[in-house]
Amino acid sequence: MATGEYFGSSSAGSFTNQIKAAIDARLGSSTENRSVRSSLFRSTLPLNGSGVGGQADYVLPARKQADHLTDLYWYYVDPLYPFLDRQRFEHSYRALFAGTSLDADERIFVSILNIVFALSTQLIESLPPDQRDSSSQGYFTRAQDLLQLSLWDTGSIELIQCLLIMSQYLQSTNNPHQTWMIVGSAVRIAQGLGLHLPETASELSNEPERDLVKRIWHGCILMDRMIAITHGRPAMISDQLASSVILPSIPDTNVTSVDGVQLGAIQLHKLRYQAFFHKSLELYEVINHAVLAFYSSASPLKSPTYPNGTGSTTQRTLGRPELDLGKALQLDQQLTKWEKSLPSFLTMAEPETTLDEVFRRQAVILRIRLLHARMLLLRPMLTRFCLSQCPETSQAHDDLSSRVVQQCAMVCVEAAQSLISFIVQFQQHDGTLGLLPAWWYRVFYIYTAATVLIAARLRPAVFSSLDISRSWNQAMGLLHDHENLGPSPRRCAAALQILSTKMFQDQQPQPAALPNSETNAAVPSITNEQQETFDMPFPYLTQDAAFDMDAITFDINDFSWLNSMPGSL
Repeated sequence: MATGEYFGSSSAGSFTNQIKAAIDARLGSSTENRSVRSSLFRSTLPLNGSGVGGQADYVLPARKQADHLTDLYWYYVDPLYPFLDRQRFEHSYRALFAGTSLDADERIFVSILNIVFALSTQLIESLPPDQRDSSSQGYFTRAQDLLQLSLWDTGSIELIQCLLIMSQYLQSTNNPHQTWMIVGSAVRIAQGLGLHLPETASELSNEPERDLVKRIWHGCILMDRMIAITHGRPAMISDQLASSVILPSIPDTNVTSVDGVQLGAIQLHKLRYQAFFHKSLELYEVINHAVLAFYSSASPLKSPTYPNGTGSTTQRTLGRPELDLGKALQLDQQLTKWEKSLPSFLTMAEPETTLDEVFRRQAVILRIRLLHARMLLLRPMLTRFCLSQCPETSQAHDDLSSRVVQQCAMVCVEAAQSLISFIVQFQQHDGTLGLLPAWWYRVFYIYTAATVLIAARLRPAVFSSLDISRSWNQAMGLLHDHENLGPSPRRCAAALQILSTKMFQDQQPQPAALPNSETNAAVPSITNEQQETFDMPFPYLTQDAAFDMDAITFDINDFSWLNSMPGSL
């Protein structure tokens, strides 16, 4: 029996398939522009490890180009995702180009190298999109052909590293299924090797090897959390296993010792360099707890089922599961505690002139991740606020919990606005990343924040239309600036425009309605004046006379649209 891909409540909403079909019809299918083979590993690869004709595809770029791409990886990727041992990598890298033997598994190393090339190519935003896609896809295809994943083999540390980096690349391609399966494979192989057990690392006599084993296991945890959150699916690694292997303490700027041991300058820099990784793991644990609390099967974002959109506002509101406000406040306090625990060199308060640019970029990205975490945590409260504060229920529910829900909704919207303005502040226009994350992550954050703004527009009495429209226009402007990087920004902008237009089209008062009739709409109507405050720099759909907005039908009171993801569009 064939089934579609499942995206849970923290990821895709009930409207996603309709929106995707509408965008495909007007903008063209995204699969034509960028594709990764549905079978991640070619089934035609012989089991003895040889490629076509018995020879592996070791075609490499010119040394100068290879050096440039690896430099990009060490500068932009490794500080955020330290999955490789640089010293080992560079030793094998030099040996490969020199034609001498490698200490590592040669086939896996060349596969890793090609994925590094593919990922770094995606980071060169100045390249024309067709050239960037074809070049990166070429490298990735070679990596696929070289890598063999057998269900019957134990695997190796190198294989896990390869899979983790491969998952990084796949995130840039809008192929959620491949990303999901690759991360799952990495986790299972790591557990098969015992990386989740403290004694596995402690029994190694070599300190660099102990450090690498710990980092790889925590790399599995990080990617497991990230992919689970963006796909709305359960994480594979339990809280207990996630905390079983301890990472080293992080020394602050003015600290020169750890656990009473005096450290040299190189050791201090290494530990501080990895501090971003440590704090990211801590942050994603809090996010994971938020997902478990508010995005489970009984999600507060999931509307009760009423046939053909029937059911009164009161029925819809009261039929939803109760929000655990105490849990929300507890998790928000954990986010605040986490922020206060950041070492000074990972905060925006540290003077820019005193920070290495790598640390400065780490601080910027942590700030973006924190704002996104707060949005994710408080979105259920924003949803409840948008549905409950209507004329027929507001008086009956004007209690303390309702006021807490409103405050949470306001903080959620503030986080969305701050995230958008933060990206605007650091956005580069010279084809470089600057201090921001890769472009596909930026699109993800912008889209997520913009859906929060749409929800905020439903409560113009609480959220300033002028402020919301300013943030909205910034978000749409950012997506416009990202158009040349791939189909995803344009599709996200089109989805937002469809959602916004449809949402408020359906909320206009009906002239034929009886004065005392009970409306099915859970939100107040938006006046034309308020609607016009939103500029639309993406006229792909509204100017197309053949596009039928009325053909798109989804329950606007089912706020699962608030959790839709770019990868599902």
